[in-house]
Amino acid sequence: MNKQQSKESLRDKVKGIFGLGPPRPPTKQSDTRLSEFIITTEIIKELQPDCGLGNRVRTMNHVCDLAKTKKFEEHAVETVWKAVEDMLTLEQPPEARHAVLQLLRAIIQGQGERLGPLRAYFFKVIRDYQPCNEDLSDRLEVFKALTENGKDITYLEEDIARFVLLWMDIGLTSDFLHVLVNLVKFNSCYLDQNVSVMVQKICLLCNRTTSSTDIEVALQVLDAVVCYNCLPSDSLTVFIITLCRTVNVKEFCESCWKLMRKVLGTHLGHSAIYTMCRIMEERVYMEDAPLLRGAVFFVGMALWGAHRLPALKNTPTLVLPSFYKAMSCANEVVSYEIVLSITRLIKKYGKELQVVTWDILLGIIERLLQQIQMIGSAELKSIVYELLTTVEELYEQNGYHGSTEKFFSLVEKCADKRPDASVLTLISYRAQSIQPAKDGWIQSLHRLMEKFFRNESRSVIRIKVLHILSFVLSTNRQLYEDELIEMVVIPQLSGIAEDRDLPVRKQATQLLVDLAEGCNTHHFTSLLDIIERVASRSLVCPGPLEVTERDPTAESPMEDVRTAILGLLEILQSKLYSLPASHASRVYELLISHLQLHYKNKYCSAIASSIRLQVFDFFLMMRADSLHRLGVPNKDRAMRFSPYCYCDTGEPEKRVSEKKPAGSTSPPAGSPAPPTAPSASTATIRSAYLPYAPAFSVLLQCLKMETDWKVLKLVLEKLPWTLQYKVLLLTSPCSLDQLCSALCYRLISERLKKTPEQFSRTDVQLAVVPVLTAITSYHNYLEQSRQRELVQCLETGLIYRCAKQCVVALTMCTVEMPDIMIKLLPALIVKLTHISATVAMASPMLEFLSTLVRLPHLYANFVAEQYVSVFAISLPYTNPSK
Repeated sequence: MNKQQSKESLRDKVKGIFGLGPPRPPTKQSDTRLSEFIITTEIIKELQPDCGLGNRVRTMNHVCDLAKTKKFEEHAVETVWKAVEDMLTLEQPPEARHAVLQLLRAIIQGQGERLGPLRAYFFKVIRDYQPCNEDLSDRLEVFKALTENGKDITYLEEDIARFVLLWMDIGLTSDFLHVLVNLVKFNSCYLDQNVSVMVQKICLLCNRTTSSTDIEVALQVLDAVVCYNCLPSDSLTVFIITLCRTVNVKEFCESCWKLMRKVLGTHLGHSAIYTMCRIMEERVYMEDAPLLRGAVFFVGMALWGAHRLPALKNTPTLVLPSFYKAMSCANEVVSYEIVLSITRLIKKYGKELQVVTWDILLGIIERLLQQIQMIGSAELKSIVYELLTTVEELYEQNGYHGSTEKFFSLVEKCADKRPDASVLTLISYRAQSIQPAKDGWIQSLHRLMEKFFRNESRSVIRIKVLHILSFVLSTNRQLYEDELIEMVVIPQLSGIAEDRDLPVRKQATQLLVDLAEGCNTHHFTSLLDIIERVASRSLVCPGPLEVTERDPTAESPMEDVRTAILGLLEILQSKLYSLPASHASRVYELLISHLQLHYKNKYCSAIASSIRLQVFDFFLMMRADSLHRLGVPNKDRAMRFSPYCYCDTGEPEKRVSEKKPAGSTSPPAGSPAPPTAPSASTATIRSAYLPYAPAFSVLLQCLKMETDWKVLKLVLEKLPWTLQYKVLLLTSPCSLDQLCSALCYRLISERLKKTPEQFSRTDVQLAVVPVLTAITSYHNYLEQSRQRELVQCLETGLIYRCAKQCVVALTMCTVEMPDIMIKLLPALIVKLTHISATVAMASPMLEFLSTLVRLPHLYANFVAEQYVSVFAISLPYTNPSK
């Protein structure tokens, strides 16, 4: 028993000290303290068959107790056994057989050192005794005692393997598997011939049982076979299949991976990888999801996992086709594991993968995208889309070495499910091939717009496509403008006015404006039609309080209209100086009709006011030279007159053009002669007429109906400067009579709603009087009643804070309208005497009187009373003391 004691582990010794372990045979030291026990003849007689079953069982129990604590004399064990062995037969009742087995176990445990060759005999008894399964546990306990739980097989070496196989057929339980673990660990050399069969039987148990205890111990046996023996190559397939299935059980996942890792670290490593790849490819396993999932898991973990085995030389290229085959039958579990595995591969080694590997990976991804349409699992969809994101990140880091075309084709197939950033990357890639060097590039641009603009709802994506369209137009319009407008811009943007997305409408409108500004072909009209539909959208506030007033940072829902109108202003400023001139005329008409809509629909929103402000500012900057050519100041405020656009009505030319056929060639560009010079054909192509009368008409509407002080103030401030250019106003002609009436009305009325703080009526009067002053030079175009109304209106202003300006205006009236002033002057002189003499009034009063002195025909009919009034006016201002 020395061998047995030497093999005793430290753990068993500690358990023995505290009485926690199984009963141990006494050591040699205790043996010396115990005297040998003599089995007397009486005891033997009590064990004989003629003593009766009950007596024999009681005696056997007594001997059991003695055997555990006493050492029997030599040959006593044989004598006892000979007396009781007849009870170990099928004819005996179960309690008799049970008592014999208990006695045998006690003898082995208590007399172990003295048994010697009897161990082999007792082993034969246990091996050959096969009455029924009810004695299996007792027989196993005897065997465990005989072999010290499988650690010591002295005298049993030759028959142990056969016994193991026999027992595995009749009693493959967890208890026996525990013994088998020790048998393999301590006596593996005696099991070599039968290891293959053992492995297969244990694997069969693992695959069939539902007991976690059985699986746990079975894995321990397999682990012992791998560590202390050599796993037979003919058992490799069944071994791997077992692990692939068992790894799906959560509690055994880690132990299965550790065991597989040990196998992969042996000379069977590459064979194991090959076997798992074959499992994934064979049709017989096509629907065995747990098996395929385990194979995918092990291969991925072994070759590129966190604890991969560097000794394995299999590259991803060799095993990924098997992954692809494993997806032949759509199964969520298998597909999920494949996604996890290849995601791990790409994240760790994506930059090292070559084109051929990426081809296989893209094939797997393509099949995954097909499967998620059928399987419909939210978890699988999520992880597949994350896989696409991983590849995209690699692409952005310049670490992707596969086919970009194939990858982005896959992304495009599920673009509606991808996040914004992913689709933007896809669009940027597609944009690279939209260039004249690529065949069918315009069709490609059209398809891009169709998919990601017309059929897309996300603003950021649609705006990105518009940016690409804008870039393509800017770089290729010189040669391909007509094709791009006809095949892409008009089909895709014709309905932009009805689009629900404000940022998209605004961006698209700006694109159309930029394109129209440089377009000189017949497509300009089509572009302008689209812009006109945007400009015609309603500017009514969306609610009781406009969005921009509630939140200053928010963008107004009518922002696209402002973009369109400001764009039209830029287009007009550009088209004034380019051919064909009719383009400028069309834009001019659009702007006027838009302003008419404002006053017709009474638009009062902040954005509507800002639009009017910009357009009126432009109209009031228009000028005309002596040749009736129109012009506007450029960004440097320098005035330049158009060689093609005139401020006339152009009616004579229109009549001529109706009589003569068009189509003759136009003369070289240059500054044309006055409007009568061009021929009919040139008039239709090279000349355009933008009479100021329609713009003037809208200005009159502004003076009558405008409720926003900012707009009205701008018009009133700039009108005097515009009135200086008589050619502009008189060639149309403009109704200055109505202008005078509107100004007089505005001077004495107050109908403004949007005014700043501390605003007063005087602010309006101070702005109106300079315009009335400028109108005096147009007295020939004013009816006498209107002239009289003008003077009377100025007289009314003398009682307000605008008196100084009114006096200046009346001075102009005395010069410009003497026929009217001669009648109104006496009463006016009297009113002037009522004005308090102040420093501010001194200069205009003295200027008025000095001007009057130089016009004797005006005061020729004065009587003494008027002269007195004149001196009464001048006296305070000529007093040196003041």
